[in-house]
Amino acid sequence: MVQAPGAALAVGESRLDGEPLLLLHGGPGVPDSMQTTIGPLLPEMRGISFDQRETGSSRCTDGRYGIGAYLADIEAIREDLGIWSWHVLGHSWGGLLAQAYAAGHGDRVRSLVLSSASLGVGGDWKLTKREAFRTSRRRCGLWGTVRLYGYGSGLGLPGRVRGWAMRHVMTETWHNYFLDPRQAPDPDQRWLAGCCADAMIGTDRAVSRADPAVLAGLAAYAGPVMVLYGEYDIFGTSTDVVRRRFPQANQVTLEGSGHLHWLQNPAGYRQALRQFYSAHRQSPV
Repeated sequence: MVQAPGAALAVGESRLDGEPLLLLHGGPGVPDSMQTTIGPLLPEMRGISFDQRETGSSRCTDGRYGIGAYLADIEAIREDLGIWSWHVLGHSWGGLLAQAYAAGHGDRVRSLVLSSASLGVGGDWKLTKREAFRTSRRRCGLWGTVRLYGYGSGLGLPGRVRGWAMRHVMTETWHNYFLDPRQAPDPDQRWLAGCCADAMIGTDRAVSRADPAVLAGLAAYAGPVMVLYGEYDIFGTSTDVVRRRFPQANQVTLEGSGHLHWLQNPAGYRQALRQFYSAHRQSPV
């Protein structure tokens, strides 16, 4: 457990040697899944991931869910592990955190991979949500939308009902990441048990109000970048917001995949990641 300002963070590592790779999971409000999904695709690297504050086995002790609090958590982990710099890969919401971290701590980032990254903060965060909801409604139809909003109404209730509602919201959301939600696999029950409505709602509110200047430092980031989205990703054509932010990046559209690449096109995702890190690791993969 790593102690950060206002949080106690459960950290996992795939191995103790190899080039360090920080894996930032999606959400917000859900626990880490990177050690079992993306970590195995890059076994030569030292994959480091953690349950974000108040999810899984991590705790938030100060009630803060702003970008600054999350960045302080990342720095606390880096310092605790004695790492000077690391590669950073962020998926979905974690991709937004990865951008903010590179903007403020670019000297610590050897390379940056944005895997289906959320679009940004403030207005761009609201656009992220609109696009995801639009995709969800289109895929799940009328009754699926009714279910999703019905479960969502329970997030405002206290106690066990709130936790129950959060698990169902995330199950519906997960299914809608697939072109046909009826054929989608169910999410892992242990992962669902670590979801937290307080973290999701608190982060959403904070990021919706955040100053876009939090990403201004990206203009000075000179390290290698890969921006990857699925062919039928949930953010639609709005992914151009991130692609335009990194005009020199390796731009990848993963065919046959949506938002969960390790399930929807694992071979293609593994190849894209390994090709990128083969070019930018200090030792060959």
